Amino acid sequence: MSKEVTYKDLIAFHPGSYVEDVIDDLNITQEEFAKRLDTTPKTLSKVVNGEARISKDIANKLFKITGVSVETWLNLQAKYDAKIVEIENQQNQDEQDICRNIDFKYFKDNGFFNPNKRYKLQDKISALRNLLNVSNLSQLIKFNSLVSYRHTQKFSEKSVVNSNVMLELAMNEARNRTSNKYQKVELEAILPDIRKMTLQTPEQFYTKLKNMLLNCGIVLVGLPKLTSAGLNGATKKFKNGSVLLLITDKDKKADVFWFSLIHELGHIYYEDFTSDSNDQEEYRKKEERADKFARNFFIPENLYDEFVRNNHFDEDAVKDFSEKLGISSGIVVGRLQREKKIDYKELNNLKLRYVIELS
Repeated sequence: MSKEVTYKDLIAFHPGSYVEDVIDDLNITQEEFAKRLDTTPKTLSKVVNGEARISKDIANKLFKITGVSVETWLNLQAKYDAKIVEIENQQNQDEQDICRNIDFKYFKDNGFFNPNKRYKLQDKISALRNLLNVSNLSQLIKFNSLVSYRHTQKFSEKSVVNSNVMLELAMNEARNRTSNKYQKVELEAILPDIRKMTLQTPEQFYTKLKNMLLNCGIVLVGLPKLTSAGLNGATKKFKNGSVLLLITDKDKKADVFWFSLIHELGHIYYEDFTSDSNDQEEYRKKEERADKFARNFFIPENLYDEFVRNNHFDEDAVKDFSEKLGISSGIVVGRLQREKKIDYKELNNLKLRYVIELS
């Protein structure tokens, strides 16, 4: 417990806050007040910190010192207790709603839970709590400001919940994978080699890519997409200095895979690991900077502008430009489509779809 418990628009104030105010007004220590109250410092500390209830005995002693009636102290405690029950009931209801909005089949299909076991709602809640390291699934509602996301849809509550589920799964896999601390200079050194990998198949590059990043202190984790998450990638820096880079297999055509990967590496490069979740302008600027990093990583701006000015976007022109750049033609097609230089139906034969054994 604590002196103030909040959940959504519900707030519970523990009466220990008022006891602390009394101590402050008297300008004495808690230990001295405990002696005046004829109780132990430990008992008083628990009350002040919201870890223990105000008993009838403590209420009576407080009355003798402060003149505030026993009934008032007990009523303050009763109101706090009632509000805590209200908060817990709301959390429990929300937890059930959250669980229903998470595709539980995903966990069975991907080896997290027993595929042959039948789970009742409460069993699902308990299993998810344990897997995701949370005491209540309602904690998944919060937009994680410690994580940099690459997201493909608006942050609805359902989307945030399912995105947080994927982040927790990825963190479970990555948190103790390496003791290497992220080193920017080492990432810079391997970027040219990563760029060349766009011309290779996943079988040729994926394991090598993971090992190269791991040597830089970056743990690449791939996860199958989860319904409603809409998450292409995310990054998070761990306490030991290593960094998670999550990539999902959502819509993983080659151009989407590479742009998502380099976008996230852009966040890591600029160390954009934290943000004010309420500051949409800050979030937008951070995303734009990572987008620009990814765009220029593959196609330098001056070369792209020159190519666009020529206004020739047929298959031969795209192949020639891609060969000049030393990257996959699908990446050029993807950018031309995103920037509406060509229709999304055009040149898709140059865009490969990856099948990657995610881990």
